[in-house]
Amino acid sequence: MITRVAVLGAGVMGAQIAAHCVNADVNVILFDLPGKGDKPDGIVTRALDGLKKMDPSPLAAKDLVLHIEAANYEQHLDRLRDCDLIIEAIAEKLEWKRDLFIKIAPYVREGAILASNTSSLLIDTLAQTLPEKLRSRFCGVHFF
Repeated sequence: MITRVAVLGAGVMGAQIAAHCVNADVNVILFDLPGKGDKPDGIVTRALDGLKKMDPSPLAAKDLVLHIEAANYEQHLDRLRDCDLIIEAIAEKLEWKRDLFIKIAPYVREGAILASNTSSLLIDTLAQTLPEKLRSRFCGVHFF
């Protein structure tokens, strides 16, 4: 059973994936790069503000955005340990995805599913960038 999801990447696609998960009453943590200065979660915060302004809204109710936790890759990777599903939704650059997978691998708990939202890279190619222990729990998903 999936009760907690992490979405890696707070761009338009990642933010909307987070919205769909919270619509289904699943706890969500939305990650992105750390912001500058005193706003380490600034990128995610801006993405969440953007969700509230979209028309049509990807949120079933505007206040559901309050149930999406903001996080960044520098301070909060330990939060991944509580996630049942981790969905990568960053830019379509193999080297960026590979670097992110290497960074998060120590925090992916046993039994958690790791997925990529890629639309142009081969899942088999991405799987080869993962540590061996994660490959059997890796899949592709794509949201439209």
